[in-house]
Amino acid sequence: MLSSRDGLNRAVMVPGAEIELPAAQAVPLAFIVSELLTNAAKHGEGPISVRLETDSQNHHLLSVSNEGPRLRDGFDPASCKGLGMKIIRSFAGRIGGELRFGPADGNTGARFTVSFA
Repeated sequence: MLSSRDGLNRAVMVPGAEIELPAAQAVPLAFIVSELLTNAAKHGEGPISVRLETDSQNHHLLSVSNEGPRLRDGFDPASCKGLGMKIIRSFAGRIGGELRFGPADGNTGARFTVSFA
């Protein structure tokens, strides 16, 4: 359970594949997950999902999603002035990853995904 700023506890679900990663990737990913979980608890609603998958091209996909309000129109992580989003972008770049974002399942909430090799 993760507590949000409104004092509510939110379930955090972590379905995913087991993969081995070098520390040079695992440590930045831990920072990314920490920041995305914080943002999901702060801005989202309902359960939070953290997922790690490998696609057909052998790229890894780490995503954090939540229910609740969608991202505002025109949302651009590159223009965010907050430290958290700067950390996410910096660590995604450090591992050669690409940050993607959009609505979560059911076209609600938000999903942030880092794709990396």
